[in-house]
Amino acid sequence: MTWESALFWLSGAMALAGAMLAVGLRNIFHNILGFALALVGVAGLFLTLGSDFLAVVLILVYVGALAIAMVYAVMLSYPLDTRPRPRSTRKVLGAAALAALVAAALFAVVLGAHFARAAGPRETSAAWVGRRLLGDYVLAFELISVLLVVAMIGAVMVARKARMPRQAPTPTPKLIG
Repeated sequence: MTWESALFWLSGAMALAGAMLAVGLRNIFHNILGFALALVGVAGLFLTLGSDFLAVVLILVYVGALAIAMVYAVMLSYPLDTRPRPRSTRKVLGAAALAALVAAALFAVVLGAHFARAAGPRETSAAWVGRRLLGDYVLAFELISVLLVVAMIGAVMVARKARMPRQAPTPTPKLIG
């Protein structure tokens, strides 16, 4: 096993371990740290595959995203001294079954794909990636950004409604006269 392949498998294991921690732990702060570990693993995969630019962009962009996620986690989570709500076994098993199904489908697609080896190192630059992202794929880029903003706003709205205590309607005062 070469040094590059060992680093590749280590980065892949780090990405998988971080992803499992991100979805499996109960504390939202620990979930975010697991997500950070997964992203560092994915950046390591990009590095081993020769895509230094994407690895650096991944780290730079997602450091900011994780900082915002931590702010949301602190702002919207329940206090640490309260007992966590029990998880529904049916929902956990359903999510695990769906994740296994998607993983099996992706695994089958990757095994069935035939990847051609490049003749040499491909010349990519920040300018080339920028032209492709903001030229050929500008609609997809903008739709994804709008979708992410709407998802964040929706998450805040749902979290706020779930945490607000239910109050009885206040009687309206009657005017004399």
